[in-house]
Amino acid sequence: MSLYRQAGRAGARTLILAAVAALLVGLVAGFALGRSTAPEETLAAKVADLQRRVRPAEEGLELTATEYGQAVRGGRIVAPTEYQAAQADVRRAGAAIAAARIDLRALSPQRAAALDRSVAAVRAAVGRRAAAADVRRLSDEARAELRAAVGR
Repeated sequence: MSLYRQAGRAGARTLILAAVAALLVGLVAGFALGRSTAPEETLAAKVADLQRRVRPAEEGLELTATEYGQAVRGGRIVAPTEYQAAQADVRRAGAAIAAARIDLRALSPQRAAALDRSVAAVRAAVGRRAAAADVRRLSDEARAELRAAVGR
């Protein structure tokens, strides 16, 4: 047995290490090239996406007022199915807004906070069986806050 390696012969371990290193360099170079040629998303595109994501909230607020107007008269529930639908609609609106809260706050923390207050007011009015006109007014105000928060 020789104490020295024969010249010109690479060990299997050396070949594996070289292959792994080449693979890593190739992955890093490919990632860098891909990122440098990727189109930048514009602010307008991001806002348009946010507007699309909160559309269910606007629809939910509108439907809340409509369903509620059919469900409650004089503080009494006259149509339980419509009342449950109004409750579900305001929950759906709240969930859509909650899902977009980070982006809404990034655009304007003040408008996002006002929107949260408006939706909470609608939810509370539905819960206490307020007059249908009050729920309609609160719903309209919340929809206006939503449009303002997303720049529409």
